[in-house]
Amino acid sequence: MQTLTPKQREIRQRETRILDLARPMVASGGISLLSMDAIAAELKTAKGTVYNHFPNKEEIVLALAIQAVECRLGLFNRAAMMRGCPRERVAAIGIACELFADRFNELFRIEQIIRHDAVWDKTSPKRQDLLRNCESRCMHTVAGVVRDAMACGDLENRATHAVEDLVFGLWSLVYGGLMLEMTSPSLADLGIENARRAIRRNCNGLLDGLQWQPLFEPKAYERWIKKVRTDLNRWLDDAQERGDQ
Repeated sequence: MQTLTPKQREIRQRETRILDLARPMVASGGISLLSMDAIAAELKTAKGTVYNHFPNKEEIVLALAIQAVECRLGLFNRAAMMRGCPRERVAAIGIACELFADRFNELFRIEQIIRHDAVWDKTSPKRQDLLRNCESRCMHTVAGVVRDAMACGDLENRATHAVEDLVFGLWSLVYGGLMLEMTSPSLADLGIENARRAIRRNCNGLLDGLQWQPLFEPKAYERWIKKVRTDLNRWLDDAQERGDQ
């Protein structure tokens, strides 16, 4: 591991502090509430110092989005390594998505902002590549569990459900459902009383349709989900105590 000089350590700590100050601003009101002046005042430094770290507000939002995806990647990897069959492990990754939205709600909200072209187009290619890499690693984690299922015979390896298509389908259901839960006030009016339950039911319907074994069994599934939530919450609590999150 590379040893940082005192100056490098100071720069890194200041950058972390800038992001810590920016996070609640962006989460509560989007990029319009992000104030370089307020950050500089809180740091007791010149505004130019903030711009030395981030050339514009959009770059700060992208740096926060990278934090978000890195955080979710850690949860995905932990879920994928749980003791269980591949179908149980892919269900655990879905619960990891839910926990990320619950426990890191600010980051989850910020991640949506960077998707807008007006923000993305003003960011640097270097940080754009970092975000793409993090997202790719998240998808590779899920794909690895799908391939495990094919390797052990729990899921038939057919061209009709290529690994990437299946991963995209699950991602669309879970991530898209959580976004709608967060942003749509009319779900109850549409008859969706419990968005999380609907997301899980749709995911299990997809996997049952592909004959991914073992097929959905409500009681066993609920026991597993309870175990996953306990394990992941404990892991997050331990990580936060160590200062990793």
